[in-house]
This record gives sequence, structure tokens and C-alpha cells, in this order.
Amino acid sequence: MARPIESRTETLPDGEAPASDSSAVSSRVPRLRLRLRTVLVVLSLSVLVLPAASLQVLRLYESALLRQTESALVAQGVIVSAAYRAAFRNQDGADLRGNPVDAMPAKLEPILDFADSPVHPPLPAALPGAAPDGLALRIGTDLTAILKEAKAVTWARIRVVDYQGVVVATTENDQGMSFAHGEEVRQALAGRTVSRLRRSVVPVSAPVALISQAASVRVFFASPIVLEGRSVGAVLLSRVPKTILDVLSRRLLLVMQGAALVLVLVVGVALVVARTLVLPIRRIARSADRLARGETHSFERGRPFRVIEVAQLAVSVEAMAHNLQHRASYVRDFTRHVNHEFKTPIAAMRGTVELLRDHLDDMTVEERRRFLDNVSTDVGRLERLTLGLLELSRADMANASSEVTDLLHVARCLAAAVHVPAGQAHARIPRTSAEAALKNLVENAMRYGASKVEVRTERSGANIVLRVEDDGPGISPGNRPHVFQPFFTTDRDRGGTGLGLSITQALIRHAGGDIELAPSRRGAAFRITLPAAEPPTP
Repeated sequence: MARPIESRTETLPDGEAPASDSSAVSSRVPRLRLRLRTVLVVLSLSVLVLPAASLQVLRLYESALLRQTESALVAQGVIVSAAYRAAFRNQDGADLRGNPVDAMPAKLEPILDFADSPVHPPLPAALPGAAPDGLALRIGTDLTAILKEAKAVTWARIRVVDYQGVVVATTENDQGMSFAHGEEVRQALAGRTVSRLRRSVVPVSAPVALISQAASVRVFFASPIVLEGRSVGAVLLSRVPKTILDVLSRRLLLVMQGAALVLVLVVGVALVVARTLVLPIRRIARSADRLARGETHSFERGRPFRVIEVAQLAVSVEAMAHNLQHRASYVRDFTRHVNHEFKTPIAAMRGTVELLRDHLDDMTVEERRRFLDNVSTDVGRLERLTLGLLELSRADMANASSEVTDLLHVARCLAAAVHVPAGQAHARIPRTSAEAALKNLVENAMRYGASKVEVRTERSGANIVLRVEDDGPGISPGNRPHVFQPFFTTDRDRGGTGLGLSITQALIRHAGGDIELAPSRRGAAFRITLPAAEPPTP
């Protein structure tokens, strides 16, 4: 005859879902996933990269405009120098006065750049100086009209100085004044070409200066007028370079194209945010809302989640839904079993009471005693059920504990028929839980025909494996799948409640372990796994 067994269904701690459900959820998450922090950083950089890149492009373009302005001044300076030399050669008996200099370079390249060219203070004002050279003044007077016509077209300020640094030709009102104290003129008279940036004297509004560096500077270029190896004078030119605003005002189509590009980027970033964050979170929110309404069977499926944190949130919400569904099923089945277990003895007691009330006077003493014994038996069963349910609820509601217990020592204290090897096996479980769990297994084995229970332990990684095996009749193949179902027992006639193994399973699982029915050659064998622990210090 097969041994009767007590068991219960599987329960999980709050917030935990069955492993198969969690695995199913995880399998729907794509392998390529990003962290939320990474997504936000990438999106933020995407938004910032276009303005930053545009600003850098504008800076580069503005430097190109600066070099273009410098090139124009160089070309004008070369032409003015050539005109001055030609006029000087046409003067018969001209006396060459100036510093001996080396030959001028064959080609002058622009060198200014906003990235590395310093900006100097404004050009010092002209000062009264010595009388200009007479020949240079005559040549300069003839050139002045030409220079002013050139300024009307090029917007460049042009000054020609003699070998002393005194202005002899100019587009401004400073003829006869001296610029010999100016760095550009001094170096040009020494035979060197000079390109320099100086701050503009005219103030520029802050917004314009923030957008364009060129709006607040002037480009200065000075070159010597070399004749027969001597610097007979110098040309000083200056001009405000073209600004980005000047160029963009003439390139409206280009500006509109840039604005369209920015708009496309912003829309693209918004779509990426919506697809990776907003829409998935809305899906999870809808599922959580249905879950709050009690619709535990419905969880919205859709596109995979590509953000790690969102995917983890979805897994947690779906696991919670599965867990609530499992618990709802457990409570429903548990309530049905409790109703059935209590209804049978209550119905029997009600029938007995009605029978005694109607026929008490007609019954013999033996009949009264028999009916009263039936009532007493039913009351005893109800009492055992109530105590078992109370113990089960305490086991289900047990708090996690860090208490360490020697399992072999607990097993030695149970009964003489329990064979326990020497040694110790410390696990992380409260002593009261270990005693209750092992006691249920041993008493269950003894009640149904076992004469000996053997307890063995072994270490498996970070766990202690406890094997409890008896020499009883064992469990029939038909009953093995039901060993952990609530209220399942084949010993109902002898008062079995079917809650013993349920309580054992709850105690073991709340300690972080597990219990299962193990294969055995004879009798029944249970395999208990618990977290191993070091022996407590005395």
C-alpha cells in the first residue's frame, strides 16, 4: 500500500515570479540594449552637437573671411607700393633716404586666424612729427586722390608714410602726422611685412560680438616700400573683416537650409526619445493600470525594449503580474480546499446534532455515546485544521533571518530512530524552523510505517544539501506529482490534514532554500537545499 503524503502548492515571496515566466519575459528583450543614462547622454549630445558643430564651422568660416580680408589688404598694399615706387623713379635726381633692407619675399601668404592670432589694443593715435620728406610729400599728394577712390570701393583705410613714419598720402585726415611710434609702421620701415589684429575703436553690441568675433576687430597690414635695397617708406592698411552676419544676410537660402537641418535633427531626436523611452513607459503604465484594476492575466505585448532600465522595469511589472496571478490562483484554490475541509465535519456535526435533538429520548446509551464520539472526532479534526492553518500562515509570513543552525544537531534531538552521522552542518535558517521542518518529515515517515529515518548532508557550492530518507512503503507514482499540493492526504480517516509538508515547504523557502521529493530505492526521500553558513563564534 502506498504511503499517504501531505503537501501544498508552490508559493513565492512577494515581488517574485516563477523562473519560467521571468525567463519568458527576458527572452523577448533584445540582446542589444542600452542603459537609460547612455541614451540620455547620447540624446543630449545629439542635441548639442549640431549647435556646437555649427558654431565651429562658423568659426572656421569666419577665419577664412579674415584671411580673405588680409589677402585683399596685401594685394592693395602691393599695388600702392608699386605705384609709389614708379612715381619715385620718375623723379629726376631723387635722393634715396631710408634703412637698408633685404629683398622682399616673392609671395606674401595670409597668416591671421581667430584661433591663434592675438588681438592687440586699438591703433595708437597719430602724433605730430617731423616735417615730411618733400619728394615723398609730392608723390603722396598725387596718390591721395587715387587712394580715396579705392577706399570708396574696398572700405580700406590706406596710409603711405615716408622713411620717417610721417603720413604723406592717406584716405583719412591725418596727412603730416606721424605713425613712427606704431609697431606696424616701425617694423615695415625696418623691412618687414606685418599682419595684425587690433580691437576696433567703434563699440559693438554684445549679441553681435557674441555671434561674430570679426565685428569687434580690425585687420592691419603694413609693408615696406623698397627701392634699390632701401626702405623709402611704408604702406599701412586696415579694414574691418567681413562678418558671419554680413555673409548670412546675403545667403538667406543657406540659412533656411541650416534651420531645416536643425529642425530635422530635433524631430529625429524627439522620435528616438519617443520610441526608446516615452512609448515603452506608456506601455508599461497601461499594463500597470490594468494590473491595478485586477486584470492580472493581461500584459501588453509589443516591440522589444532597447533601454536596459525600461526592459528591467517591464520584466519586473510582468513578473509581478505573473506572481499576482499565481497568488490569486493559490488563494482561490486554497479557499476552495479550506471550504471543503471545514464543510465536511461541520455538516457531519450539524446532522448529528439534529439527529440527537429529534431522537435523543429514543436512543440507547450506546447510540448516544457513538454519536457524541463522532462529534468529538469532527471537533478534533476542526481543531487540527485550525492549528495547521495557523501554523501555515505563520510559516508563509515568516521574516528573513540570519540565524545559523546546525542541522545535524537538530536531527539528533528528534527521535531515537533517526540515524544522523557525526559532524556538523551549519545552514542559515532559524532553529525553530529547522526543528519544525525536520519534525514534520520524521513524524510523517513514522506514522506511515517507517522504522528508521536516515539523515545525510553534503556541501554543494554555497549550499548545504540535506537528504532525509526512510525505509517505509514510499510514495506511489500517482501521488508523487501532488506531494506539494495543499490539503492532499491519503490519511484523512486517521485525522490527516494535508498541511504538514505545506508548512515544511514554506519554512524552507522562507529561509532561502528549497525542498523536493528525491528518487530513492526504498521508502521516501526528500532533498532539502539551504544556504550554507559558517559556525557561529562562541
